[in-house]
Amino acid sequence: MNTALQKKAYAVVITQDLEDGVFIGRCDELHANSQGDTFGEIVENMKEAVELAAEVSGGATDFNLLIIEQ
Repeated sequence: MNTALQKKAYAVVITQDLEDGVFIGRCDELHANSQGDTFGEIVENMKEAVELAAEVSGGATDFNLLIIEQ
């Protein structure tokens, strides 16, 4: 059985500020937010933010991120 299918998926919306180029991420389900200078950095930062928010709220700590770019 594929364990990846059993993991919780948290949706993360990533946008880029057009003025300064910073990437901004948010996970509305866990009220987690972060930012990064590159797309790769914001994905890593959001993994950390979601993990911390999930631990605090009692959510799933074994998860996948569903990245939504806007």
